Amino acid sequence: MDSPGNCLKKERELQNLSLGEISKSTRIKEYFLRAIEEDHYDLCPSPFYVKGFLTNYARCLGLDPRGIILQYQELIKPPPPPPEVTLQENRERTFRFRPRIQTRIQTRTTFRLLLVSALLLSVLIPLYFYVAFQPVEAPNSTSPSSQESVPPQVVQEQETRPVIEQIKQMELIGPKEVQAEALYEVMDAHLGTGIETENGRLKVVGKGSEFKCENQKIFFFTRIITPREGKIFHVWRCEGEEQHRVEMPVKSPSWSVYSYISLSPARSGNWKVEVWEGDKMLKDVSFSAHSPKMTSSPS
Repeated sequence: MDSPGNCLKKERELQNLSLGEISKSTRIKEYFLRAIEEDHYDLCPSPFYVKGFLTNYARCLGLDPRGIILQYQELIKPPPPPPEVTLQENRERTFRFRPRIQTRIQTRTTFRLLLVSALLLSVLIPLYFYVAFQPVEAPNSTSPSSQESVPPQVVQEQETRPVIEQIKQMELIGPKEVQAEALYEVMDAHLGTGIETENGRLKVVGKGSEFKCENQKIFFFTRIITPREGKIFHVWRCEGEEQHRVEMPVKSPSWSVYSYISLSPARSGNWKVEVWEGDKMLKDVSFSAHSPKMTSSPS
């Protein structure tokens, strides 16, 4: 069965198309397209994005995306486990070695019983003679040892007194406050007119805080540090009104995500983009959008 990357590459070459043309049509970077054709999916983002890349690439070439996705799933499927030994082989091995195993078990059991019996006799016989010939003394209520003995209650009170004092001292001090450590931290947050890949990492181009409403796309890039997998939201607001909300998954230890909007002439005003994790806002960046200046025609 041919790999999905090889199928896409053959079809692209049959149609005499370059990777640059496919990149412009699908808006997928040539770096990722080349990785897909060589089946190096470890150079791409998560499998969720890989399936989206394969679907857009297949549709651009006029292929059925479902077949390409099935080939990709077969390619990343783990290998089957090694064949197990059949029941008949297990029975033959058991019957072959059963007499030897039984003989060894019986020999070891007999030796252990003899050893335990000898140890018990060596302990019980001296103990019997010691108890049988031990002289018995009459109890004497006025003996000095009985007068100097300490009652059990006094000993117990002396042992437990430090514990009680420690408990009282802990009650006076009170519990220590423990502050919960934040799970998500925004390391980078930038606005720009485009996203590019450099050395396998995303970066923002055309950074700024003021943009013109000329139907251009404005990108918001964030790099998140987190100890576990989760999701965040990008919320775009214009004059305080929510205009766009994007949910994006993130993975540990760091993950880069971005979202974008198109600034039409009707979207001028003061904007703000916020990064949310659940009901907690992690970061916000403001920018202004201006309408293009109208030039008057000469009379």
